[in-house]
Amino acid sequence: MALIELMDLAFSIDNVFAVVAFTDNLILICLGVFIGILAMRLVAQAFVLLMGKYPFLETAAFIVIGILGLKLLLSLFEHYLPQHPFSHFLASETADVGLTILTVAVFAVPLLTSWLFGVPYRQGSR
Repeated sequence: MALIELMDLAFSIDNVFAVVAFTDNLILICLGVFIGILAMRLVAQAFVLLMGKYPFLETAAFIVIGILGLKLLLSLFEHYLPQHPFSHFLASETADVGLTILTVAVFAVPLLTSWLFGVPYRQGSR
């Protein structure tokens, strides 16, 4: 029981970093952490089963974490060089939409190709 609570705490802290990568709005940060905790409680088992059936989703999750880490690193560029044109692009809605599409595509494209063409292989399909 204590290990599960410790894991929830670790993921809560991780959620704060992930949400801060997307916004500075305190309400959205709190909402993001709340949704993350709720998701861990309610749908964790479904995700475990899904990742058991489609093991490549674990790699997709690591890629998304890398993308969020890159976004956090680039926020340093925005912070220290706010007048630079690249900083203006990073703060734009276009960059946010592009990052959202990229994040969804990292999960959706392998799933779709697995369903339609059998590549990447899902567990037990070989």
